[in-house]
Amino acid sequence: MQIPSRIKNVFLILLLWLAGGCASDRPPSGGPRDTTPLQVILSDPAPLAVNVSTNTICLTFNHEVSVRQLLNTMIISPSIGEYDLAVNGREAKINGFKPLKEGRTYILTLDKKLRDNNGRAFRAPFTIAFSTGNVIDNGIISGKVINTDFSPSTNALILAFAEPQGITETGNLLQREPDYLIQADASGVFCFNNIARGLYRIIAVNDRTGDLRYNAESEESALCSTAIIQTGSSDLLFRLSRLHRDTGRLLIKPASKLPPTGETGTISGTCFASGQYVIVEASSVTASYRTTASRDQKGMLLYSFGALPPGSYTISAFIPSGSKNPDPERQWNPGSIEPFQPAEPFGFYPEKVTVRPRWTTEHIDIRVITSR
Repeated sequence: MQIPSRIKNVFLILLLWLAGGCASDRPPSGGPRDTTPLQVILSDPAPLAVNVSTNTICLTFNHEVSVRQLLNTMIISPSIGEYDLAVNGREAKINGFKPLKEGRTYILTLDKKLRDNNGRAFRAPFTIAFSTGNVIDNGIISGKVINTDFSPSTNALILAFAEPQGITETGNLLQREPDYLIQADASGVFCFNNIARGLYRIIAVNDRTGDLRYNAESEESALCSTAIIQTGSSDLLFRLSRLHRDTGRLLIKPASKLPPTGETGTISGTCFASGQYVIVEASSVTASYRTTASRDQKGMLLYSFGALPPGSYTISAFIPSGSKNPDPERQWNPGSIEPFQPAEPFGFYPEKVTVRPRWTTEHIDIRVITSR
């Protein structure tokens, strides 16, 4: 039986329509994996928004995230109290139970460890600031956190506690909620932006667990050399101290007791510091050697290690407390949180120094940081 041409045309049109209906604008399966880092592509309130009247914060990511991941990696400073967190794919909504305080700048930070559902992370912590008033706070405090061995502290969490005016005793900081929290980047550098102008006590901790909290039993802490820090301060230096239970200590040897042998080398340099006395330390993997810098006729603080065994050394210096000539074996005081006591000012040479037999390495100059 012959099919009429009209029916043939309708049949062909139907096939073409069905073929077009199967098309899709989605990329074909397979191909390279999307490795685009996690990003926040939209926020409401917008960054640096003012006169914000809502107690709801909405975030849109470029990849899907989970409630648990977001909840464990989010900081809002100052605290907004209890809130509800809802996540739907790439959309997240934070709804505070109480209205935000008037005339306050709030800072929302997402931990650099936040992962999307496929394990992709931020390149760096994400932060936005917004204000319920008509201006954004513009206070800044910046610095760096280093480990005991002077390497950058990649897990550092920095806590800032506002110092009330006219009150000299603020109690144990560990029993207070910090006014601001921030993470250091991969090089240990941090910067508080958009905080209220004023005075602060600041501590740094090694957030080993990544829970944005400080556990004194398992995590090291650090203080800088200034007790009360004013907004506008920069180049603050925090060195994490060893845990109290850490018994692994280096062998300490004053430079004056080193054996005079032809198989040793020499390191010398200048300390730029405001103190009357400065203790200089040369540390290797196995031992630590110390000497005291002395001022020459021009007032320069000079030091020299006359006989160091060959090896690679970290050269550091600190200003000891007190007015008497210190014993070179005296150790640097890292300060304490309770009672609150700042660390002794210190500095270090940024590169390892190699000692070779019968070789003199000069101009290993150290600037001892005093906060400003």
